[in-house]
Amino acid sequence: MRILGAGLAGLLAGCHFQKAEIFEASAPRQNEHKALLRFRSAAVGESVGIEFMPVRVHKAIWAAGKYVDPSPRWCNLYSQKVTGGSTLGRSIWDTRSVTRYIAPEDFIQQLVERCADRIHWKTPVSREALEAGVPTISTIPMSFWDAESQPEFRYSPITVKRYRVDRCDVYQTIYYPSFQNNLYRASITGDLLIAEYVDEPNEFDHSEMLKSFGISECQIDELEKVHQRFGKIEPIDELWRRNFIYQMTQRHKVYSLGRFATWRNILMDDVLQDIAVIKRLHSCSDYERFIRR
Repeated sequence: MRILGAGLAGLLAGCHFQKAEIFEASAPRQNEHKALLRFRSAAVGESVGIEFMPVRVHKAIWAAGKYVDPSPRWCNLYSQKVTGGSTLGRSIWDTRSVTRYIAPEDFIQQLVERCADRIHWKTPVSREALEAGVPTISTIPMSFWDAESQPEFRYSPITVKRYRVDRCDVYQTIYYPSFQNNLYRASITGDLLIAEYVDEPNEFDHSEMLKSFGISECQIDELEKVHQRFGKIEPIDELWRRNFIYQMTQRHKVYSLGRFATWRNILMDDVLQDIAVIKRLHSCSDYERFIRR
């Protein structure tokens, strides 16, 4: 078994397939996930023996210089903002406080260390090599392949800025649906503030973020700014998507894993469940795969 991609999904798979070699096209630290990362359960941490902390997360919507309630207008604008124009259902509809599980800040680094002797950095794998029939878990975007009747894959890049907030220990998320802002979501996890933008941040974004959280400029210290090419993805035809994943497994023994490889908006809790499915499929005969489809 080999794994393509040393992002979070690939590293998690590497911890569960402990003999698999991991191939990553980028250099170390160039592919790290920097956007908001929270979990709906402790299952991901438990599966790799890393403790997650349960916290209560409070959420709100900020628009026109004040807090607003969820409404079709604001929720539709938010969807159009983060998808580049499509009106779809998004999590902004539900602003109730929820319990979430927080991983240690060095979670990804811990996973890298566990898989370090099996990761081949700056080693892209060609499409021809993927079609050679070697059992492979692929986390690379579905759009990488030249498939029959391939749909248009729409996605939006994002920019992420991270800050440290002085004397802070809260768990909060604020959504920004207005097109006046490039900022679309900001979250504080303990004393780490993560701001996500659909384009380059500007001074208005910054002042609105500080105002919405009730914090001042002197309280924050900027840590870094990064760009993520596949920030938000739009759904494609579901029948085509499922058939593509099935054919990749049947024809090439390629198991698709993660948000971009399966082209669906999922959480890491879902990725863990998919790893269990891949384990089962990998251990099955071709006949068993056929009768279970």
